[in-house]
Amino acid sequence: MGTLASLAPGRFILACAIGGDERQFAGVGADHSRRPHFEAGLDIIRRLLCGETVPADGPYRVREAVVSPVPPEPVEVWVGGTAERAVDRAARLGDGFLADAHLTPHQARGVLDLYRERAAAHGRTPRALAIRRDIHVGADDLDAQRVAGPLVAAGYRGFDPSACVYGGVEPVAQRFRQYAAMGYTDVIVRHLAEDQGDVLKSYERLAEVRRLVRDA
Repeated sequence: MGTLASLAPGRFILACAIGGDERQFAGVGADHSRRPHFEAGLDIIRRLLCGETVPADGPYRVREAVVSPVPPEPVEVWVGGTAERAVDRAARLGDGFLADAHLTPHQARGVLDLYRERAAAHGRTPRALAIRRDIHVGADDLDAQRVAGPLVAAGYRGFDPSACVYGGVEPVAQRFRQYAAMGYTDVIVRHLAEDQGDVLKSYERLAEVRRLVRDA
């Protein structure tokens, strides 16, 4: 992260969360019951990226650790969460918040309201309120339906269909404006399309979506 953050000027964002799927923990040989270690690990990483020499005795044992290069600007930490306890943790620890991709618009509004309430309770002012959306920007609505419609109808990642955003440029911009009206400052995208050509075209059209949202 120190190397990546040093490659170019501007914001470098570290997005992180504990996660809740025991299979994911098992896949990397981690103990699901040790999720509270997240806070200790994040503290160590933050101190290292600030240029400190870091000792720590537990739960991680670190002896006078340093990293190089040190990022020229502060690293921005976004913490995600959906459950009430996780949202409170994100409000307490994060510089910003990242809402999960699976949330419906209604759920996204509720999670953001809870986060802002808990951030205020902790005396924190977040720099960013972000949400991830899985999207496709088609040449028009019919083109978007051709690419993304079958994937969503087949139960894409187990998401409620309303959590996905696809359509022509203006409909996608309108959906993004709705999230802005809720209070979200950023939308982090992952493309629904499986074909690389469709992904690249969606990226190109996303530039116009961004312009429409900014000019609204």
